[in-house]
Amino acid sequence: MMLRILKDRIASPSDVIALTGLPRYEILASFHILEALNIVDVVYVRGNYKLYKLSEFGKKLLEVLEKGKAFDIIVKSQEEEAKAQTPSIAMQSNSTNLAEATA
Repeated sequence: MMLRILKDRIASPSDVIALTGLPRYEILASFHILEALNIVDVVYVRGNYKLYKLSEFGKKLLEVLEKGKAFDIIVKSQEEEAKAQTPSIAMQSNSTNLAEATA
């Protein structure tokens, strides 16, 4: 639900709380996780106030989720990534990569 809200807009956690009715602590924790996974990007910061938008990776993830396809998430360390020169989080859908799953 949060990803859909951020699909075509920039929003603050307060905006998402107002639209979803979910508890504040859940939304704030979710934003920390989504930011750490590079699913959302911070576009503005002033003190504790932040505005977020869905990253390109987040948009691809949302597309796959909306299509209802199964997918795998492969997490690699930075050392493995440097050796293989692949993204640190690669998503696959039914033995295809995320780019193919969104096509």
